[in-house]
Amino acid sequence: MMWTAWRQIRFQTLVVSGAVAVLALLLALTGPHLSHVFHATVLNCHVHNDCGPVLGNFQRSYHWVRFVEIVVLAAPALLGVFWGAPLLAREIESGTYRLAWTQSVSRSRWFLTKVALVGAISMALVALLSFMYTWWSSAYYDLFKGQFLPLYYLTHDVTPIGYAAFAFALGVTLGVLIRRSVPAMAATLVAYVGSLTAFSVWVRPHLETPLRRSSPFQLFTSSRSGGPGTSPNNWVVAQQTVNGSGQVVGQSGGIGSNGNIDFAPVGRGSPGTFRFAGVGTCPNKFPLHENGGLSGRPSSPFIHAVNTCIRSFHLRDVLSYQPASRYWSFQWYEMSIFIVLALALIGFTWWWVRRHLT
Repeated sequence: MMWTAWRQIRFQTLVVSGAVAVLALLLALTGPHLSHVFHATVLNCHVHNDCGPVLGNFQRSYHWVRFVEIVVLAAPALLGVFWGAPLLAREIESGTYRLAWTQSVSRSRWFLTKVALVGAISMALVALLSFMYTWWSSAYYDLFKGQFLPLYYLTHDVTPIGYAAFAFALGVTLGVLIRRSVPAMAATLVAYVGSLTAFSVWVRPHLETPLRRSSPFQLFTSSRSGGPGTSPNNWVVAQQTVNGSGQVVGQSGGIGSNGNIDFAPVGRGSPGTFRFAGVGTCPNKFPLHENGGLSGRPSSPFIHAVNTCIRSFHLRDVLSYQPASRYWSFQWYEMSIFIVLALALIGFTWWWVRRHLT
């Protein structure tokens, strides 16, 4: 049975393995040069005070990193669609599974042999892709300083292995339930993308309880991607503004767009009074610009008036974030969760084949 299952999948396996081997050769040839250029020019750009042009040239020279990234990102879905969904659906659709069962092959052996062999190959190929890409792109991603960046997280280290297992198992399950290859392939793609998106939005941020940091609300300050007062490598899960009573103020927990204050002038001219949307009207007067609003670079008196108003409302920023130190915990948690989901799907499908497939 194992030899028969291998013969059915060997052509596809050899084609995909050849493509992976070509990509591996390309990465092996270009990886050392990419790393050398990064360490020789980008890391020392501050010495010559030309980091802007150097970073721009480096990213333009290796813009095709994004192409490899898309390949790694899409690999689990493609294997689930083209290997998982038709694996059993094709035999069910054509009726050839009955012939296998008459050759002293039990349903369980027929099912488990095919699923285990092709599933293991799928996971091994994706693991190889992910590890190669992680090694090759490490220098490039040093520019962004964020392992929790969505595309980095989804394509590096061990999580793609869990995605491959889940996508493959999802394809097998839908193929058995739908019993037609093409509809099962389409359903697999939609279900996989939907599941991964839902997990990324609603589950991943809470795999561990986020840390919280509270600080006085400030305007006209620059904050890095990690949030004010935190490392830029951290993943900001939520950032809200609260008043002195601890109540969230502003629209969706933020004051104006991107956490800035939404100015609604009550009076025109100079001085004037401003109302902070969702908070209240400032008790002090503002030295306004000629157009009665905030345009161009704000003056020192204007900034002082804003800060005075903020202090009167006792506004604070409350930041919920996942520290960068949790990256590997999240990777292992997520891979394990998707492998468990894959095993649950395979278990259900095995039960379905034994009870309902005749």
